[in-house]
Amino acid sequence: SRRIMKHRVTNLLKAGDELLIPDNAYGPSKDFARHELAGWGIVHRFYDPMDPASLAAAIGERTRLVWLEAPGSVTMEFPDLVALVGIARGRGVTTALDNTWGAGVAFDPFRIGGGGGGAAVAVDISVQALTKYPSGGGDVLMGSVTTRDAALHQRIKGANMRIGFGIGANDAELVLRSLPSLAIRYDAQARAGRELAAWWAA
Repeated sequence: SRRIMKHRVTNLLKAGDELLIPDNAYGPSKDFARHELAGWGIVHRFYDPMDPASLAAAIGERTRLVWLEAPGSVTMEFPDLVALVGIARGRGVTTALDNTWGAGVAFDPFRIGGGGGGAAVAVDISVQALTKYPSGGGDVLMGSVTTRDAALHQRIKGANMRIGFGIGANDAELVLRSLPSLAIRYDAQARAGRELAAWWAA
């Protein structure tokens, strides 16, 4: 997740810009903001993802990106993404969601609200650590970035090429190897997780 976050913010932010991060974000991502981003002149602040008013109060004139995690990377709270994304969009701020837990199977970040005649609410950027569910074997380090906007895609793709980020064919092969069993593995882990949650609750 830290590598993916580093990739995204270096493509979307410049000195003087501000990034807002949920206070339950992945620890190394927080450290990256405190050290590397600060050194590059990019300001960051934390907000409480379980309180949309916290995000609304934190957004300022220099805020350019709101980082979202659903659920929280370690503590597993699931925020009100419809409210958080709506606040960011109302202020013209780009949103990026770490959707590693959803794995592209359990959660569609580009359609998280709406219905009943209302327009769908969607994040701008969805990222995943493909090292986790898609790979399944823990033997590859890779991430994915998906956007809902073609212009934003080209912006990120162009920066990616100029910086020189890339993956090897063998790594891509390892992820492709595991994709056919992704849904089966995800379902098995979901059932085991629910059983554990019920046991802990009791």
